[in-house]
Amino acid sequence: MQKPKTTKKFSLGYFIWMGCNYVISIGFLGNFAVLSNLDRRDAIGIHVLWLIPLLGFVVGMCAYACAKLARVHHSHNNGGAYIYVRTSCGRFWGIFVAFMQYVSLPFLITFQILNLIRTSFGAEWVSTISRDSAGHITNIVVPWYAANWGSFGDLWLDLIGIIIYLIFSFVIFGGLKLYKKITNSMGIIRYVTAGLLILAGLVLACQHGNANLHYWTTNSHGTLNGYIKAFNSCFYFFTGFEIFATTGRNIAYAKRNISWGIIIVLLLNILTHVVIALIFFAAFRSFYQNMNMGTWNGFHNPIILIGGAVMMIISTIALKINLVVQDNLYGGTSLQPLAREGFLPTSLKKLNRDGLPTRAIRLNIVLTLGIIFIWLIIPDLIKGITLTCQDGFMCTLQDNLRYPQPLNVSSLTASSSAITIFIYLMVIFVVLKLGLQQKLKMRMWEWIIFPVISVILGVTLFWHYYSLIHDLVILQGAQFNSKLIGVVVELFFISGVSLFIIIWYFTYYHRQYHHRLQTNPAYQTWLNQEFMLIDDWNFVQTKICKILSDYLNRHENINRDCQSHRRVLLQLRHKLRCDLDQHQQLEEQENEKDYEE
Repeated sequence: MQKPKTTKKFSLGYFIWMGCNYVISIGFLGNFAVLSNLDRRDAIGIHVLWLIPLLGFVVGMCAYACAKLARVHHSHNNGGAYIYVRTSCGRFWGIFVAFMQYVSLPFLITFQILNLIRTSFGAEWVSTISRDSAGHITNIVVPWYAANWGSFGDLWLDLIGIIIYLIFSFVIFGGLKLYKKITNSMGIIRYVTAGLLILAGLVLACQHGNANLHYWTTNSHGTLNGYIKAFNSCFYFFTGFEIFATTGRNIAYAKRNISWGIIIVLLLNILTHVVIALIFFAAFRSFYQNMNMGTWNGFHNPIILIGGAVMMIISTIALKINLVVQDNLYGGTSLQPLAREGFLPTSLKKLNRDGLPTRAIRLNIVLTLGIIFIWLIIPDLIKGITLTCQDGFMCTLQDNLRYPQPLNVSSLTASSSAITIFIYLMVIFVVLKLGLQQKLKMRMWEWIIFPVISVILGVTLFWHYYSLIHDLVILQGAQFNSKLIGVVVELFFISGVSLFIIIWYFTYYHRQYHHRLQTNPAYQTWLNQEFMLIDDWNFVQTKICKILSDYLNRHENINRDCQSHRRVLLQLRHKLRCDLDQHQQLEEQENEKDYEE
């Protein structure tokens, strides 16, 4: 067997850059078209601004929980939350969280493909639409780059996005050098163009003075359903650290750098969201679902209108290419540890010389295409067939606008958030469990905050699925049909994934597990050691030493054999440390077996 070549792993600085590239964007502004525009049901207007720090605090505590767990688990392996839950809650909940953590990635890719072409060029997404007080359309301004391709227009645009996804999904197979070049170059492009977009928002905000902010503060109201809907939908834009933290094998000093990287990226993300949101509330009285393009409609100079649109097209493509390349890496690193333990075929655990799980990445591409078919292609086909039957194959834009979108930017992000909230709840549960077992140091304020965060997340998760059913009850006509499609797709997907995990665990994995116990019990024993707390030895050693030291202190005056006790204590320390060193050496030797020969 060839030993793997030593490759330069991601440093803390590059890990932070990679995380910022993955989670920080200005795409969240499109959500305000659904959540804040005052003509929308349950709109909360500018109140979304104070939700951002609240979201940052809640997600920040979840990130803090992950950072605490990263220091006491085998974070140098791939897996992230899977490792934490598997260690404390057993195999079943480990695989359940691992698959849920994985399926959140295709959600992200679906959202990215939606934003790649459809929201950038679809006429119903980029046109400026004026409505009267009753909500009826009075005027439509269609920009020059809009694609109005009839009843199946969404399908054609999404297919183009899928083709682009497939082309760039294979970049990761070129190795870490090519991966870094692509992500760095695309990251620079997106940040330069995003800076210009923010500058455009600043110019428009200065032109309007405080008029727009006065409009929002005067007319914004809120409902409980609106606040929870906004919380759940915007929650998506603060998550992602649990995904890019799965690449433990490619990060130098993983236990330290993962924890610091998660916290720094999240703080930068919160600051960016607050500043950008405030600028665009001052610049606009109504948001578009694609603010990248819609922002330039505020200018009347034709050069700026065309130049800004072209620049945003380049920015959008660069952003999505960057995310596609990263998602394939994270998808592979989420699947690879499952193969390592036998939840998936063992051939998927192999790593190439760069430490990349190429076989798992190939499977990730196939599974992602299947999920894209469920979340994008099926609703596109239903919409196209419905409009063709009602208005013909080449329906007008007005006909298209009368068909409510079953899945929009807000609904997709809310669905992804629901899965992520479940993962965070499991992570916080692990923190509390280890704290109760005295295997993790917990401060008094942590005992208060973590249960409160759990209640907030639990209520949000419950309300998300409650509102799905509630909307079906109160809506009628075309809105009911459209909402029904969205609800059926989401509930079918979540229940289908959960059922698959249960069946797969009690059939495939159990058979593999019992076979391994009979044929190779030593390997299973070694696997189980990977799901032990790294600090367990230190904890036990410290506990024993403290007990003996307390005994010696209490009986120092009456115990004449004090030195003998201290000698036993030193021998015990030496033995425990030798056992720990031997365990680490065996771990390094077994890790080499994951590399391809």
